[in-house]
Amino acid sequence: MSRRYHGWWVVFCAFVIALYGWGFGFYGLSLYLVALHDDHGWSPGTISTAITFYYVIGAFLVMQVGDAIHRLGARVVVLTGIAAMALGVATLTFLQQPWQLYLAALVMLPGWAAMGGGSINTLVAQWFDRRRGMAASLALSGATCGGLLFAPAFAWAIDSWGFARACYAAIATMLLTLGPLAAVVLRPRRAGEHDIGDEVLAATAGASTPRSRRALLGEPRYLTMVGAFSIGLLAQISFIAHQAAFLEPTLGLKGAGWAVSLTALSALLGRIVVGMVVDRVDRRGCSSAVLAIQIAGMAVLLSTSSIFGLYAGCALFGFGVGNLITLPGLIVQQEFPRRDFARAVSFNVAITQLAAAAGPSLLGILHDLSGSYRTSLWTCLVLELAAAILVLVRPGPRPIDAESAGMPAYGQQASSARTA
Repeated sequence: MSRRYHGWWVVFCAFVIALYGWGFGFYGLSLYLVALHDDHGWSPGTISTAITFYYVIGAFLVMQVGDAIHRLGARVVVLTGIAAMALGVATLTFLQQPWQLYLAALVMLPGWAAMGGGSINTLVAQWFDRRRGMAASLALSGATCGGLLFAPAFAWAIDSWGFARACYAAIATMLLTLGPLAAVVLRPRRAGEHDIGDEVLAATAGASTPRSRRALLGEPRYLTMVGAFSIGLLAQISFIAHQAAFLEPTLGLKGAGWAVSLTALSALLGRIVVGMVVDRVDRRGCSSAVLAIQIAGMAVLLSTSSIFGLYAGCALFGFGVGNLITLPGLIVQQEFPRRDFARAVSFNVAITQLAAAAGPSLLGILHDLSGSYRTSLWTCLVLELAAAILVLVRPGPRPIDAESAGMPAYGQQASSARTA
């Protein structure tokens, strides 16, 4: 049954959605910055301010995407997002004044919300329960491939064909490949259709009304989870934004580029490895372990100036890059009622995006004040250590109800079986 289960087609579709979503809406931002600077002479500071605006305003759309998918259906939301992303990127090729960057960002934002982490987690959750960890890891590997495959190809196209022609070619490729795939694959789950072992999910799907965002913020466990991943992603995105600049004096620009690629490759490997085990372990403990590996990588980067050591540090750090996006949704699944999943995950993505938006500027200021990146990297290490500790804090009772009987908390499987 599992080979024919339509949910795996949804995972494949979500992988492609993430590839284009992160390719255009995350990794592509740095390419837009370079191209617009070269074409118009606008300063990086001017363009970066628009990027910060994009992340901050986008967070408020992201927190709505889970509810929108439940209300309107995945097909409508994703196809609308694809159209918005295509139109927004096309708008970038017509800009004449810096203020128009903000208009282009506003057009792109529904696309980023519909093709980002909150949307991907919600799509997978509609089809998987017992094997959701593996399914989400596979789907969100598309985000990593957005950096490994899409971004280099897009950069080559910009260099070879010019910014406008490269954008049109990339947009056409997305519309011709992802558009039909999403239209066909993203259908509602039919009665009696479920993955092996997900009978409870099929029986209780759509039950009850989710609690409000204010109520979620009143849950101590939710606060420790959101706080931990906000801090962790703040450190992670800050380092990635400055990684090439930190490495360039030792490795050279080409060497720094290879280190960034190694980080992305390690992120893909990390998603696969964690995806293979995360459905059988405590997910908060797994999150802390992933952060510990990143801390080890940061310690290596701070303690060595050798070429091998710098590459090794980037590889260790990269292991957790993708997993910090995947793991919050899996913790929500393990600790909260199913009815709250879409809203809780989208809200978490929005909050962490807001927190992380300030990170690159913070590290840049620390670099300018200290004259080197050592203070910035030590700041990242301390933040990740705090996140690794905070994610293990589980205050108050587990806010779970009968709806989630099919997903007992780690360590409670035996007692649930005896009760049954």
